[in-house]
Amino acid sequence: MFRTAQLLALGVPEERIYIDHGFSGTTRRNRAGLDQALAAVWNGSVFTVTKFDRFARNMAEANQILTDPSGRGVLFGRGGSVYDWNDPFGRLFLQTLAMVAEFEANLGNLRTREGMALAKKNGKLKGKQPKLPEPARRSIRRRYAEGEVSLADLAIEYSVGRSTIHRIIHGPETSR
Repeated sequence: MFRTAQLLALGVPEERIYIDHGFSGTTRRNRAGLDQALAAVWNGSVFTVTKFDRFARNMAEANQILTDPSGRGVLFGRGGSVYDWNDPFGRLFLQTLAMVAEFEANLGNLRTREGMALAKKNGKLKGKQPKLPEPARRSIRRRYAEGEVSLADLAIEYSVGRSTIHRIIHGPETSR
């Protein structure tokens, strides 16, 4: 991995590298790698990240994440530089990084919403599409109404969940 190689180049031992697979730092919840890394630091150690926006994407969570370890004497490294949360300059710099990360995340969200609104206006965004095409949906309604087959059998036949068949049978008869 690219980030692992960067951390190794910064002198972080391989057994001290913790990674959250499948998470981007958008939220603090369910970050097992971050939790392990924070639990593994001690007085005088340096908590190192390659990119701040992968660490935290809003100021409140960055403040929360940085405050506890700094109370235990932990320093924070970004790239090759080390910062002390208890030093006014270090705190200012880390808060500035958190502010920029939050700003970038908000810009991305704004652009996404604008793009989705434009796509919807142009008829390109229609929401989640049905799992089954309309002819199959009509066949399911007809066969179930005639008592030809059970809801469970239809679910197996069409390789969908029973709840999908239930929505088809009891929902509106027009396609989305």
